[in-house]
Amino acid sequence: MDHLVRRECARADRNGQAFSLVLFRVGHGRRRSMLVRRLARTMLKSVRLTDDVGWMGAEHLAALLPDTMPQGARAFAEKVAGDVARHQPRPLATVYSYPRDRVALMQGQAPAPLKVPELVHVGEEIRAAGAGMKLNGYGHGHSNGKANGKKWMNGHNIAASDRFSGLGIGDHESTSPPVLSPVSPRSKRRNGYAKGKRAANAAAVSHAPVEAIEELLAYPMPRWKRTLDMIGAAVLLMVLSPILAVAAAAIKLTSPGSVIFTQRRSGLGGKPFVIYKFRTMCVNAEKRQQELRAFNEQDGPAFKLTNDPRVTKIGHILRKTSIDELPQLWNVIRGEMSLVGPRPLPIAEQEGCEQWQRHRLNATPGLTCIWQVKGRSTVSFSEWVRMDVEYMRRRTIFHDLTILFSTIPSVILRRGAR
Repeated sequence: MDHLVRRECARADRNGQAFSLVLFRVGHGRRRSMLVRRLARTMLKSVRLTDDVGWMGAEHLAALLPDTMPQGARAFAEKVAGDVARHQPRPLATVYSYPRDRVALMQGQAPAPLKVPELVHVGEEIRAAGAGMKLNGYGHGHSNGKANGKKWMNGHNIAASDRFSGLGIGDHESTSPPVLSPVSPRSKRRNGYAKGKRAANAAAVSHAPVEAIEELLAYPMPRWKRTLDMIGAAVLLMVLSPILAVAAAAIKLTSPGSVIFTQRRSGLGGKPFVIYKFRTMCVNAEKRQQELRAFNEQDGPAFKLTNDPRVTKIGHILRKTSIDELPQLWNVIRGEMSLVGPRPLPIAEQEGCEQWQRHRLNATPGLTCIWQVKGRSTVSFSEWVRMDVEYMRRRTIFHDLTILFSTIPSVILRRGAR
């Protein structure tokens, strides 16, 4: 399922469509096997031929719904949960959609920032979430998977043209009110939801945005990589401490301002973090960047300038030798960065990336990567991102060590350094 979701992301990036993913939590316990069997049967009866059902991790059954907007995915989740609740405890579900920017624009909303997803209870609470939506069954192009595809979950028949007008951007919206499967008193008792707690959950879900699939695409850091980062960063900090001390003293003596420059950048999954560097520019450098934007030598959202007037004399030396990046070894120890990984961009530049270019956030950012070894500022931004994607597909300890050792001659020869 993980592979299918990534493939659907690539397809959505290419054709400009949106899709949704519904995760049902099965958890643990003695009734798990019974719940899994009934949930799987119910999902398979409810999906279309173009949908996929499978495991997402060890505790979630997932339904991948191409060309389906969040409203249709919510209705699908309610239909499945309602059917299962007749015999088993009502499963918890989470609705994800991709891409977050396009989905938000289709719904007339501003794109929401990425956040850590939380499982929400789909049941009577979704009435509040769907109160402002014009749904008729699955809505928005998601039929019940029948051969003719005309009968929706609430029993209404529609024409094929209306059914397919809900796919992608052209959402079909029925004028009838939302029709959601009822929750029986027996189901309520089985789930153990008190009346007051259910009302509180309903209010919470009504304001909760649909989660972004980007959160599920992030590659977890392997143990070998974290071990290599901790050992390598600690050793480098000890060995290079005299160079760090000399660089700090040179900055302090030659220009006013702090020695360390901090900046918020996009980390794993787009989560912001503070990066540390030796200051190589004047104190008001970020404010002057807009004045120099017209002279930018890097295509795409990144900003690179060979003879940047904001760079100090000592800063020029630190940049050419890449010594200004060494304080990021502290980011590596903190777990915010890795020795090898895509270089983190400032948040504003990362937000300016195209949708397919944002997949570089699926791996923990690093001090060096293929880009530093094979050209740095001499390649286009699109090629830069492709190098990052290439690294993520070949992330092994041997590959990491090869990049680390290849970085040494690149730094000494100052290949592509600005």
